[in-house]
Amino acid sequence: MLKGLIVCFAVLFAQLAVLHVIDARLYNSSPNVRQTAVTTVTPHKDEKEGEEEAQS
Repeated sequence: MLKGLIVCFAVLFAQLAVLHVIDARLYNSSPNVRQTAVTTVTPHKDEKEGEEEAQS
């Protein structure tokens, strides 16, 4: 069981290392990658405003 845990943690740290390298390469590759991830959130209307407009 201890051997299995050691293997599991070794695989976990290997995956984290690979993801860290990929993330660093994507972050440094171009600024366009960072800009496309930013989105604009539009606020929702209040329910009272929607009812008032519907009655008008």
